[in-house]
Amino acid sequence: MAKTWKDYPIKKDINNNYYVAFICNNNYVSDYHVIPNDTMSAFNYNEVADFYNNLTGAEQVYDAAGELVQQKQVYIVPEPTLAELKADKLAAVNAWTAAKITGGFVSNASGAEVTYDSDKDTQLTMQGIALNVNTELFAEKYPTGCPVRGYAQGAEEKTIYMLSAEQVMNWCADLSIHIGTCKQAGWAKQAEVQAATTKEELDAIVLN
Repeated sequence: MAKTWKDYPIKKDINNNYYVAFICNNNYVSDYHVIPNDTMSAFNYNEVADFYNNLTGAEQVYDAAGELVQQKQVYIVPEPTLAELKADKLAAVNAWTAAKITGGFVSNASGAEVTYDSDKDTQLTMQGIALNVNTELFAEKYPTGCPVRGYAQGAEEKTIYMLSAEQVMNWCADLSIHIGTCKQAGWAKQAEVQAATTKEELDAIVLN
C-alpha cells in the first residue's frame, strides 16, 4: 500500500506552509515543501515527493521532531558586471564586423553595378589573380578575361562576368574599400561600447 503524507513527520510554519521530513532507517534523508493548506492525505507520497524534489527555492527543513534543521539557500546567478557586459558586446561587434566583410560587396569593375561574394576564399583567390594580371600566365589562363560570378542589380541568380586585367585590379580595389569601410564601422561600434557607462547604453548599441 502506497504511503501518504501522514506516514511522515510534518511541520506547518506560521504562513501555513507544510514541510515533510523523509526519514529512512531513523536517519534524516530529505524534505519536501507541500502545497499550502493541502489535505496531505489525498496524494500518493512518492509521486508528490518526486515533484517537489525538483522545486528550487529557499525551503525551511524540519526534522522528525519538528525542529528547524537548516534553511535551504537558492543559488542566484549574479548579475554580470559592466566589464563582462562590455566584453560580450565587443565580441558581438567583432562577429558583426566579420559578417559584414564576408557578406558581399558592390563593384562597378565590369562596367555595371554588380554584387560579388567577399568570403575569405574569394578574397584570397582574386588577390592572388591580381598579383599576376601583368604576366604572360594571366594572358594564357584568361585570354577572354577572368571569370567572376556576381548578382546584377535585381537579379536572383549569379551571372559570370569576364574581367580584364584592369577590371580585376578595379574589382580588388573595390573589395579593399569594402573591407576598410566595414572595419571602420566596427571601430566606431567598439568606441561606443568602450564609452558606455551602463547596461542600458550597451543595449542601445544596435548592430545592423
